Amino acid sequence: MKKKLTGNIALYFLIFFVSVVSVHAQENEIRPYKLINADKLIINKIQGEYITNLFGNVHFFYGDTEFFSDKADIFELQKIVRMRGNVEVYDDTLSMKADNVDYFREKERLYLRENVLATETHIDSTLRTFEAGEVEYFRNSREFFAKDNVQTYDERENIYGTCGELKYFLDDGYGYLIKEPVLSIADKDTLSISAEKIEYFKDYKKVAATFNVKTFSNDFVMTSDFLLYFADEEKAVYIGEPNFTSDLADATAIEFRIFFEDQKIKKAVLQDSCFVQFSDAKDKPKASWANGDLMEFIFEKGNISFCEAKGDVRSYFQQDEINQKDYSANNAKGEHLIIKMDNDNKIKMISMKDKVHGIYKFQHKNW
Repeated sequence: MKKKLTGNIALYFLIFFVSVVSVHAQENEIRPYKLINADKLIINKIQGEYITNLFGNVHFFYGDTEFFSDKADIFELQKIVRMRGNVEVYDDTLSMKADNVDYFREKERLYLRENVLATETHIDSTLRTFEAGEVEYFRNSREFFAKDNVQTYDERENIYGTCGELKYFLDDGYGYLIKEPVLSIADKDTLSISAEKIEYFKDYKKVAATFNVKTFSNDFVMTSDFLLYFADEEKAVYIGEPNFTSDLADATAIEFRIFFEDQKIKKAVLQDSCFVQFSDAKDKPKASWANGDLMEFIFEKGNISFCEAKGDVRSYFQQDEINQKDYSANNAKGEHLIIKMDNDNKIKMISMKDKVHGIYKFQHKNW
């Protein structure tokens, strides 16, 4: 009898233990979030759905994601959370703030609306920020979509951006901007790029812009159909009817390669069907010109200091009488042209080599 009683007790204990584990498992399945704080909590069951309403200083974890808000409604069976007022979300290296946030646990999708600010922390502790009217973020794929007056800033690269829509793949460091996008590199001087679409690769180490591309600063404007910019080299490659305009020079070619230093042009290389016309002063017509198959320009403090042209070179240079310098003009052809300019943007040396012929005219101011 005693043995039978002992067996029954063991059986009852086993049943009780299984029941407790089962109930605990069900509760974890129904309530997979961990509530840290709320000033007020109300739980309702409507048509089989548990709805938890949290009010005031709300703080909880849902999986690995941390949430703060003024108010939260948790639909436990649907695994949906709707948060309102001063919402903050923290997920790995990304933090997000907004007036309203909906979290869909099944798809790991976050939908943020109104006054959205997202901040990504890089491994070197620098920040990349995004501001927008709406943001969608998918946790599993780490894909970030922003639209409605989007503004972005990268602290490490010192790049600002604005657009109508932005998509960013966090794991790849790749993103693109559309709907009137503009990227600006801000330092001593600002260099900006606009286009129909701007893509960035490897965290802005390479930037590609397509269609109606415009690069502009205080010194020049450059237009083309396509642009590739390499940050490490500070080099930009333009193709698709590139056109350069500044106060002192205009230029066209099949391809431009421009090298920058502190957002100012350091060197420009023009390839195929090159044509440049220029002046020695901002308020004068660009009467001098040159063309060739290949042209290279060196810049100092925004002015051309050296020019070299090769292959079927044609040129016309006119320099007006200034102080001790006489009027001169020459129209020449050849295969190799070198021009050197002084600090005042005046020609101080012209050298034409190989198959040279042309007309040269000099006029002394006293003649």
